[in-house]
Amino acid sequence: MRSPSRLALLATISLAALATPALAAENLGTMTVSANRTATDIAHSGSSVTVITAEEIEKKQAATALDAIKDVPGLHIATSGGSGKTTYLSMRGITSKGILILIDGVNVADPAATQTIYDLTNLSADNIERIEVLRGNQSTLYGSEAMGGVISITTKSGKGEGKIVTGETGVEWGSRGTGKAFVNARGETGRVYYSGGVSGFTTQGFDISKSGPNEADGNKTGTANLRVGSDLITDVGPLDRLNLEVSGRYLKASPEYDGWGSNAAVDDDSHGRTIEQSGKLATTIDLFDGVLSNSLSAAQSKTRRDYDDATYGKTFYNGEITKYEYQGTLKPIDHNTLVFGADHRRDHMVSNAISPKSVTNDGAFANYILGLLDDDLTLSAGVRHDDNETFGGHTTWRTTASYRIPDAGTRLHASYGTGFRAPSLYELYETAWGTGNPDLKPEKSKGYDVGFEQSILDDRVTFGSTFFNNRLKNAILANSSTGWQNENIASARTYGFENSFTAEITSELSLTVNHTYTQARDNDTGRVLPNQPHHTGNARLDYTPGEVSGLDTWVATRTATWSYDNGTSSYLGGYLVWDLGASYAINDWATVYGRLENIADKTYETKGGYAEGGRAGFVGVRAKF
Repeated sequence: MRSPSRLALLATISLAALATPALAAENLGTMTVSANRTATDIAHSGSSVTVITAEEIEKKQAATALDAIKDVPGLHIATSGGSGKTTYLSMRGITSKGILILIDGVNVADPAATQTIYDLTNLSADNIERIEVLRGNQSTLYGSEAMGGVISITTKSGKGEGKIVTGETGVEWGSRGTGKAFVNARGETGRVYYSGGVSGFTTQGFDISKSGPNEADGNKTGTANLRVGSDLITDVGPLDRLNLEVSGRYLKASPEYDGWGSNAAVDDDSHGRTIEQSGKLATTIDLFDGVLSNSLSAAQSKTRRDYDDATYGKTFYNGEITKYEYQGTLKPIDHNTLVFGADHRRDHMVSNAISPKSVTNDGAFANYILGLLDDDLTLSAGVRHDDNETFGGHTTWRTTASYRIPDAGTRLHASYGTGFRAPSLYELYETAWGTGNPDLKPEKSKGYDVGFEQSILDDRVTFGSTFFNNRLKNAILANSSTGWQNENIASARTYGFENSFTAEITSELSLTVNHTYTQARDNDTGRVLPNQPHHTGNARLDYTPGEVSGLDTWVATRTATWSYDNGTSSYLGGYLVWDLGASYAINDWATVYGRLENIADKTYETKGGYAEGGRAGFVGVRAKF
């Protein structure tokens, strides 16, 4: 077993010693929509949720959505190399298959993938208005794929801008022949609002294999998006508002990658192409002075992946999700809210390895939110029933609590929930490589979290901690001893702590630190589940000198201890990586910026056999109009 570097271990111990909170990065006034499927102050939410705003994304100089979320507590990211390569997420020890990803409310997962997941590796961050990372079992509100949590991404909208046209544009250049450009515009006129954008990205990349002869693996992506909406009718009798909105998104990526050998990636000329398309039509009807809100939507997402692999030849995978949904929000009296709804979903896939397969699922849910003690105590309870075409009926439930002690700056929160995940079409029916298993059973889960947050020194310092514990029954894992066939294991358990800390040290200097301790094991064998380091951490120090108006500088680090990788049947060593950056606002509309990544040129892996990038530098300029 490889030991983590001494520096990484010391950094992890330092982070752990802070014993800090899971939600400290958010202000208590921040609102969350994902936690209850209706706007809720985070201070009134019993769920663990992190909200990342457009301003924070810009300060991080995030190129992709992955860059924006990489420092979220409880979330671990493992990649098969650089830009455009397959990315593996885990949240509190639950892998990507249990993390639902929504873009403007659309489930963009690929049902033709090994599991029904969405890979954020190509999603540009420039048009993102907000990201909510909701941790814990969310099947009650969101269905099968949300056992581990939800990542909800909202793009920018022209509503409320007060201008016919406004927006941003920018370009970036950097190491490895990297270039990026984007234009986003939005606005409103009368009752109509609109937004749209295009972006392009290219990089020569680096060699993601560790076997030589050092052939770079690049990537090219292009994206386009459009949203148009209107408040067609307002204030007519009992009708407060009738809104109609249509949105669409297109993404094309052309990554180069390396094939798989006996122990690691093998340098070759493999390449692929991914095309993502999604659209949504939604209408919202608000009635009786805000007492009842109704939302109806129809959405579809399509993903096509083509590969020209040096070992396996040409393959293709087509996936499609179609969903119809109704949601109602009823507020009969103050401090009482009922959110309820129903949905119908159809997953469809076809590939060179699987003939066309489809499955449908019908679901209905309700969630009641009650505020007591002048809203210092907030309780919620919800239930959902799903009827899966293949696996029949499953009922899940969830309850949460949040209690504030305003005079003390203290908040206590807790949640408990159950969930299930139906096996993907690929897990059931794949035959070309022998991984499919039609006898698989649905995964089931139950889990809870409990924690606190504490603010002191006039809210200049915030700290706390959250303990989480999840149990999985019939967890699905690929068994390396049987040719990677998918199998149900009897049970697995994940538990640990999410800790974070924020401090305004001075008016110019601020510090944010988070640390996550995770144990994720197969209860039968006791073995650590793949790609689950015991300790992960992030720290960021921001310095904004008052004597230089418009200048912002920062240094950030991320670290992890060893993890087990079942792809190479080996252990991955720990690592500690440093980045630094700065931005300078030339005037009210133009900003220049630059950053150095992996400044110590650390050699490390997050996925067995695949190299991560070495030292790299990037500069760019952004302009508002």
